[in-house]
Amino acid sequence: MSVVTKIDIKGELTKRMKKKPNWLLVKVARWFLIEDWLNKKFVEIGGVSGLDFMEKVIEVLDITVRVKGLENLPQQSDRLLFVCNHPLGGMDVLSACSAVRKACKNGLLIPANDLLMQLTAIKDMLIPVNKVGGQSKDLLAKVNAAYASDSQIMFFPAGKVSRKHADGIYDDQWKKTFVSKAVEFQRDVVPIHIEAKNTPFFYRLAKWRTKLGIKLNIEMLLLVRQTRSQQHKTITVTIGKPISWQTFDASKTPYQWAQEVRATVYNL
Repeated sequence: MSVVTKIDIKGELTKRMKKKPNWLLVKVARWFLIEDWLNKKFVEIGGVSGLDFMEKVIEVLDITVRVKGLENLPQQSDRLLFVCNHPLGGMDVLSACSAVRKACKNGLLIPANDLLMQLTAIKDMLIPVNKVGGQSKDLLAKVNAAYASDSQIMFFPAGKVSRKHADGIYDDQWKKTFVSKAVEFQRDVVPIHIEAKNTPFFYRLAKWRTKLGIKLNIEMLLLVRQTRSQQHKTITVTIGKPISWQTFDASKTPYQWAQEVRATVYNL
């Protein structure tokens, strides 16, 4: 029997805090994470899961995903590592997955914040990554098992959503992990560019938070609300030509190769 996904903010806070959370904290968290709105949308979506769930979210939110470069997608038998810029947050995952779906006959796995494990409909697609503190040996083993599998992997090397800079909105420097993993597990890299942006308020908040020297990433709390702002919009996903894992030789460090692939993505 299919189960409709449901967000339970109070239950998640209780589990993480290991005690009953303060009522005001629950109320504020429910506002930031638009619990009621999300749960109503999940009822509309129904009990589908995996990539079908992602497609249904796009449909229910009336989002148009325009895909360019489909001809660059290799055959489904190839083990690939899709690397994407990260302009929006959760909608990046949904739109990119929708774009590459035909190449994912053996499944698609995505390293993601462990908070997203509450989304039961896509839980099996996620490799939970704890954004705070170190990773356990068990988690690292799961990550390596995913890369060693026949499933495709999707990765967002920036590690956080794009911010507004003097010359535009783009990711900060990319982490080198995907280069090392591509070589270790012999996966060709497929660069993907996602053209979209969050609301001006998101970028203003990030700017002032930085100016005030506040290290806590306050604007991240708004990312779920930003999903609602993408309703009725168009997101353009451009797929680039695959880069052989053998390209990443000793002529550059993994970090340097990561920035080169980042540049390739933005050149798309």
